[in-house]
Amino acid sequence: MINKLTEIILKSQISKNNTSLKKKFLPWNEIQTIALVLSHNNTINKSAVDKFINDSQKHIDVFLIELKSKDASFNDWHCFTKKDKTILNLPKKNQLINLQNQKFDLIINAAEEFNLFAASITSEIKAPFKCGLPSSFNENDLIIQKTNPFNLINYLNDVLRYLKLIKEK
Repeated sequence: MINKLTEIILKSQISKNNTSLKKKFLPWNEIQTIALVLSHNNTINKSAVDKFINDSQKHIDVFLIELKSKDASFNDWHCFTKKDKTILNLPKKNQLINLQNQKFDLIINAAEEFNLFAASITSEIKAPFKCGLPSSFNENDLIIQKTNPFNLINYLNDVLRYLKLIKEK
């Protein structure tokens, strides 16, 4: 029952955000800022993610979802912990307001497919183009499947490969 209510609220939020935001693909060389949404459920190798960020030569802010943790794991990433979620496992209002004030050229949502919190974050952050794993909420413009077994760095490299292939007309 609570899951259904959460899904209804989230679908409404995403629908509202999708209609109010102008979608536009930017070629890779024009992208300056990226929001990277990760889930602690994925195995996070921070040094590998930091190397990926450095190698991309873009400004990347990491939003790590670790809702079972009491304290943030990393000081240099935006970490969402127990205190940042509602009873419905969605971001609290103050977190949503903070996210709405953020603006990026691209969002990469690499959190697992059924992470409602990640879908909410991806929906709230302003970016003209969003990509990530498949979801039933349609918050992503470009959907890139994960490979089994899932490896976060391999997935991120796949995303970048696809983004670099797409050219603006």
